[in-house]
Amino acid sequence: MKSYESKTLINARECTVWDIITDGGNYTVWNSGITHIDGELRHGVTIRVRTRTGGSRTFRLRVRQIPGEVMTWTGGMPLALFKSVRTFTLTPHGGQTLLHVRQDFAGPLPGLLWNAVPDIEKAFAEYLSAVKKRAELLSRHEARIHASPRPPWGIGRTLGPAECPRHPALAENVSSPRPASALTSAPATWPVNILPVGAGRTGGPVRPEQRRRP
Repeated sequence: MKSYESKTLINARECTVWDIITDGGNYTVWNSGITHIDGELRHGVTIRVRTRTGGSRTFRLRVRQIPGEVMTWTGGMPLALFKSVRTFTLTPHGGQTLLHVRQDFAGPLPGLLWNAVPDIEKAFAEYLSAVKKRAELLSRHEARIHASPRPPWGIGRTLGPAECPRHPALAENVSSPRPASALTSAPATWPVNILPVGAGRTGGPVRPEQRRRP
């Protein structure tokens, strides 16, 4: 069996890192090394993935999870000729998160195919660096929300340090402008009773045309 592993310490909570590595819809937004992913990153689901180094080749992978702690992607060839398992492990580390990624190759063919495998060391380094950058960016964004003297968007309540829901602003690509539609309509599963400006309000500032002239 052949294997490779790498790890990085991220200045963000486990749930923030977990949200990133299990959010398949945004894998192509940041530098994950994945150019296409079909299927949700949930326990028991089979996904189909194309990578930057693999070109047009599609990899069929089975997802297993212990939520918030461990995720594996397992693929291979018939008759156990080749088996590949990528394991993502999250460990709390003094208020930060240690992300450990390991790739194991088993079966009679890995020894023959090893030289044909893309540069895993470079791919792992780029992946971990991208997760770290994105998680710490979202963590700073979340910290600004906590530090705000008013609840987000002027209504609801601020999130406590022990909570870690998928915040609307954090579920988006934070490098992109927030769409106007996100501030005018609330999704069905808006977390922790945070509503956009104007939702559920009984009053508001008087518009200039409504003011009584002397």
